[in-house]
This record gives sequence, structure tokens and C-alpha cells, in this order.
Amino acid sequence: MKKHYLSILLLLFILGGCKKNSGNQIDNNITPAANGTMHVVVNSDHTFSYNITESNTSTGDFGTKDDYNISKLDYYFTPKPGNTVTIECESDYTSNMTATVTYKGTTLGPITTHGNGSSQGTGFEFTYVVPNN
Repeated sequence: MKKHYLSILLLLFILGGCKKNSGNQIDNNITPAANGTMHVVVNSDHTFSYNITESNTSTGDFGTKDDYNISKLDYYFTPKPGNTVTIECESDYTSNMTATVTYKGTTLGPITTHGNGSSQGTGFEFTYVVPNN
């Protein structure tokens, strides 16, 4: 009797899980909506560390996001108007590092890396004051 109930349960599970494809396909070319208004992209051919600090100069409050031993950063966030955002990246290696920072879709910069081609590593520091609009 247990085999009979098990067979019926298995048959219901199989038939209930099968659904006709509606023909809708996922469009892989759609860019996902940004999760914030500032977008930081850093690529390097060696690992690097980064530190993103958002600070309020009048109150002294600040927040940081950091990590190390990564070779790519693609990070969205929404800074508060009037705050200062500082982005620092540093690699111990001579590497090809590129960085792009956008705020509300507008590219900020230019961001110029230092130390490229020397034995002291590669990196950059970029600071942006968020407008109060």
C-alpha cells in the first residue's frame, strides 16, 4: 500500500511541476537598474585594495566600504547631498588599473592612476563633493 501512495505522490509531483513555456525569453541585453546614484568601476590585472569613504564635514560622521585582494570592483551606492566621497585604490604590483566613477549617469574625473610602470605599485585617490540639489 505504501508503494501505491508513493507512486501516486511521485506522479502528482511530476505532473504538477511541468508547465508549458509561454515563449517569453530573457533579454540579456537589458541593463539592470542602478541601485544607487554613484557607480564605481575599477579593473586591474593584479589584485588591489580599495577604501570608499563618505563623510559629512559639518558633523564629522563618516561611513566606509573597503576590501582587499580583488581584481575588479563594480559598486553602486547613494551618497547624501553635501557629503564628500573619497575613493582610494592601491595595488602592491605594477599593474594596469582603470577606474570610472559616475554620479547620476555623468562621468566624473578624469581619474589618473599613479605609479604605473614603477616598482612602487599602482593606485589612485579621487574625491568628489556631492551637490546639494
